[in-house]
Amino acid sequence: MKKEHILGVLFFGGLWGISEAVLGDALYSGNVPYASVPLTVIGFVLMAIAYVYFPQKGTALLIAACAMLYKFLNVPFFACHLLGILLMGMCYDLFFSVLKIKSRSLSAAAAVYLNYVLFALMITYVFRYEHWVQAGFAGVLQHVLISGSMAALACAILVPASFRLGRQIKANTARPFNLRLQFVPSGVLAVTIGLWIFGIAVYIL
Repeated sequence: MKKEHILGVLFFGGLWGISEAVLGDALYSGNVPYASVPLTVIGFVLMAIAYVYFPQKGTALLIAACAMLYKFLNVPFFACHLLGILLMGMCYDLFFSVLKIKSRSLSAAAAVYLNYVLFALMITYVFRYEHWVQAGFAGVLQHVLISGSMAALACAILVPASFRLGRQIKANTARPFNLRLQFVPSGVLAVTIGLWIFGIAVYIL
């Protein structure tokens, strides 16, 4: 793996992770309805922009793994939240790096639905979290059909737009993940280091 690829994974993983740690923690702590929807959209938007720079298979999963680590370092441990992030990366990779369906809107919606289905089934029937077990299959359906549909619709619109944004950024910015002492690459490196120093410091302190 090239140094640019590693920096890109850490950069996008850190951005996704801090969104999960800050926004996600606020939404879940406040018991905000459908909290998973904006978090799913943010994750998919970041993976879409990252894909413009790093279209290699497995990149989304690596970014998700970094986001999981970042959230683990910053908020109390909730395995279900980490599972959701991991499944997002896996589903994104499946539809965009393996299947490569022509329609990005269709790919995004399908990846979101698969993510919601797998998460709900696993958390209810495999890991058997009490809240989910009590809700039963009705809870699974509600999660997939309501939260999943909202997230799928948003991602079907925003993921293609994120690809276009990523291409524009790439066209106007010369190799932002190259480790050179120039303004943009140095800025990306500084942001990445800052994100991870902050995450590790919060964990230690």
